[in-house]
Amino acid sequence: MQKNTPRPLSSYSRSAQRGMALNALAAARVMAMKLSSSSNALKRRAGGLVAVVYVSEGKDADAVNVLETVAETACQQHGTRVLNVFRDDEYNRTGFTLGVGVDSLADVATPSVEPLKQSALALTEQALKTIDLRNHSATHPRCGAVDHISCHAVGDAPDELATQLAKGLGKGIGDRLKVPVLLYGLASSTGTQLADLRRKYGYFRSTSQDAGWSGAHRVADGQVDADFGPSTVPPESGILMLGATRWVCNYNVPVVFGGKRGVDAHADALAVASRLARRLSERGGGLPGVQAMALTHGGDRTGSTIEVACNLLDPSTCGPDAVQAEVERLFGENGDGVEWTVDTGYVTNLTPEGMLEQLVSFR
Repeated sequence: MQKNTPRPLSSYSRSAQRGMALNALAAARVMAMKLSSSSNALKRRAGGLVAVVYVSEGKDADAVNVLETVAETACQQHGTRVLNVFRDDEYNRTGFTLGVGVDSLADVATPSVEPLKQSALALTEQALKTIDLRNHSATHPRCGAVDHISCHAVGDAPDELATQLAKGLGKGIGDRLKVPVLLYGLASSTGTQLADLRRKYGYFRSTSQDAGWSGAHRVADGQVDADFGPSTVPPESGILMLGATRWVCNYNVPVVFGGKRGVDAHADALAVASRLARRLSERGGGLPGVQAMALTHGGDRTGSTIEVACNLLDPSTCGPDAVQAEVERLFGENGDGVEWTVDTGYVTNLTPEGMLEQLVSFR
């Protein structure tokens, strides 16, 4: 059977050519609309909103598992997602990262805020039921059973969303859960920063004989200038610092010292490490956008481990590689006679890009 051979366009009549051209133009417009819609969908998915909830429990795996189950259930209910759980047994502390994709980058009144607020609120409420700060001890500072919640817009999402989330969460926690909430960063009407609040309310002040933290967090007169909730600090829950900032990278560098065992040896090494950590930080004349402190983080047969725990306020300007190199230099050149071994550091959370990948696949 002979096949029909298509005719060249020139063999069609002028009117037929015009009709075909119009049809082709219409098809091109439809394709352009589809491509534009696809591009807009990708653009919408380039934004995310994240809340990192830090709770003062990391040693009791069962308790942490219960909290994770509550977080997962709340996220399923509200259309959000648990992006990461970082449990630190030594610090007796766990960070839960919850997130949601942002549907519209132009509309700061996006409905993305409320689902994430409700998810983080459910996790916070369960943690306050589970944890009594009076029975808590750790080698990491803390001021509350739920110690800190940080809110971040990632990707192309506007910072205003993180501000809305922080204020909404603060009001919900203060009004409903009766915990003093102190706002910082973009959520603070006065521009107060997290480090300012921590210094003001004794966050870094050790409350244990072994240079750690234990029991209820105490402040002068038992009162704080709360943005939400009561001004009197409940001993079982403590206070909660809550804010909105651009993404902050937590990067910890373990440094191991060997030699003589004993309380004095460890205390001396910790004092040296603390001085060097201060020199690493911007406040001490070190790297820009870096906050650092030295904390005990366990030990093994080779010696005791101290971590240089760092907040990188602008990872694009000064990232983990620069911090790692500077820690190695400081501890190599200025060890005050202590034999140090600097291990490779680690981050405690996903990158914003990693979070966005999860949120896009989730949607």
